[in-house]
Amino acid sequence: MRLDNLDVAILTKLNDLAERHGLRPYDFVATIRFEEGPGSEDGQHVLEFECPASGNALREERFERMLSSLGVTVTDERGAVLAGTPAHIIDALDHALSLAPKPRSLF
Repeated sequence: MRLDNLDVAILTKLNDLAERHGLRPYDFVATIRFEEGPGSEDGQHVLEFECPASGNALREERFERMLSSLGVTVTDERGAVLAGTPAHIIDALDHALSLAPKPRSLF
């Protein structure tokens, strides 16, 4: 598995979004992988939520709200995934961040 700047950008934005929804990075597990397509140029990046927030009703509700803001729904087959080009995934995260609750200032 290689990690590049696009993966870091996606995961950084995801952690920012999670924090806006009152979640900590250790409340869930998300990974990025590349799925090969039928052609040599085909394929897509997949942001997959492998271990959703659980064990706490408030945390679960916040996690579901965050997924909903991304347009992601949990399916039985693949769990919760957001797939596409890195630009598509980053744009979805940026849009969700623009709608997410703003952090409160201490001053």
